[in-house]
Amino acid sequence: MTDSSTPEATPAGVAVLVDPPVTAALVDELSHLWVRVTNAGGSVGFVPPVNIDEVRPHTVSILARVIDRTDTLVALKEGAAIVAWCVLTSNDSPPRQGWRTMRHVQVDPTRQGGGLGGRLLAAVDHVAREELKLDALTLKVRSGTGADAFYRRHGFTEVGRLPRAVRMAEDDYRDDIIMWRELT
Repeated sequence: MTDSSTPEATPAGVAVLVDPPVTAALVDELSHLWVRVTNAGGSVGFVPPVNIDEVRPHTVSILARVIDRTDTLVALKEGAAIVAWCVLTSNDSPPRQGWRTMRHVQVDPTRQGGGLGGRLLAAVDHVAREELKLDALTLKVRSGTGADAFYRRHGFTEVGRLPRAVRMAEDDYRDDIIMWRELT
């Protein structure tokens, strides 16, 4: 895996971090980014508005699985700041080790539209193929956000839906769209 002290360079000064050391500073940085993404309308597990006290425990829980090498953190760093990240969560079932689920896919809302989402997916693709030797990736997106169109442009296919699985408000339910991408 790529260490944060020797990040793999990508175009335009963006570095790829794979499983960087988990520190309190990393927890805080990812948590603050998660708050900004959620409060800007991002579909990343919370309904806005959220604050750091709500998000931080979830970040800690996610990174605990990175520390024990169960899951893999892939992040993009520009200068001193992480500008995008996601986690590749492993499967507990031995026959399902050939694929992972992309979770918590986030791009700094002030940087959206500049290609960082595509760069993050390219970095994930490289890690999934070359380092983890995976056959496929899956993810879920919330309907009504347009995220499914983004992932389709990047080779994902809708393989199912969980109707009304996400409750945004008392009268606002969204589907969970399940997407899949073969890597081989």
